[in-house]
Parts: sequence; C-alpha cells; structure tokens
Amino acid sequence: MKFIKTLIANDVGASSTRLAVVIGLSASTVLVVTRIGVAVAGQ
Repeated sequence: MKFIKTLIANDVGASSTRLAVVIGLSASTVLVVTRIGVAVAGQ
C-alpha cells in the first residue's frame, strides 16, 4: 500500500514539475515573440 502511495505522490510531483516547466517555456516564448514584434515594428 505504501508503495502505491509513493508512486501516486511521485506522479503528482512530476506532473506539477512538468506544469511549471511548460509555464516557464510559454512565458519565455511570449517574451521572445513580443521582443521580435517590437524589433520588427521599430524598423
């Protein structure tokens, strides 16, 4: 029973970590896109 609880806890931790990584990636993608947009608009 303890093994299953550990697996579930690990799965939840992994998914929240993955979520944090995805949020970080999308945030930096938005930053890059806006920077490119500003650079194009400035030319």
